[in-house]
Amino acid sequence: MRPTHPFVATLGLLALIGTSGCADSAAPGQPPAGATQGVRVVNAYTQPVDVLVDGALVASNVAPARIDSLPQTAGAHTVALRTSGTTTIVSVPVRTVTGALSTIIALRVGAGLAISTFDDTNAVVPAGATKVRVLHLAPNAGEIEVARTQPDWLAPPLVGWKIPFYYDTLITDPLANPYYQSTTGTWDVRAWRKPSENALGWNGATARVTFTLASGEKRTVLVLDGVGGGIRLEVIK
Repeated sequence: MRPTHPFVATLGLLALIGTSGCADSAAPGQPPAGATQGVRVVNAYTQPVDVLVDGALVASNVAPARIDSLPQTAGAHTVALRTSGTTTIVSVPVRTVTGALSTIIALRVGAGLAISTFDDTNAVVPAGATKVRVLHLAPNAGEIEVARTQPDWLAPPLVGWKIPFYYDTLITDPLANPYYQSTTGTWDVRAWRKPSENALGWNGATARVTFTLASGEKRTVLVLDGVGGGIRLEVIK
């Protein structure tokens, strides 16, 4: 689905397990941990943002590439974002549910701030299987390459998610970020910036995560701008 407003992209709702409250939000390079209900905000924009829920400021100066979570009661809410130091907001309706987080993404569309939620498409994982997807949320990275090995295919490298893979794929072609299914076991996901890092090869990946999934589990890997340049990978449930 394309944005319904030049600075508002509403792609659906993805309920994910919790991270900590605003005061304990994850710094770049650190995985979030903590609360289990409310709204999770991923700042995939190029400037700090403020977060408002139902008109009340709940987080300020959330840095680029930061993941923050904000406990909220279950029910209907309006989540709004603004570039810190400004008054113009973009907003989206969100329905939070007990024991889950709804993930909101701050994005760059053109030169402006957009807000987006994501459909948890093809999310049902059969017994004995696992699923993983990758979202390119690094606005400063340009084109990247992402490849993986998976439990039923351990010989590297298994071809990546999308070629070419750009940040604005989330807006122009959201269905280009599918889940891939495998058996239970360990996934190894690696990423490179193109073309500068292509020659590094499988063992020279500049960003890498490995994780083991049991029957029926799925994960989303976020590609985020790295601290001081480059890219990093974060895994969320």
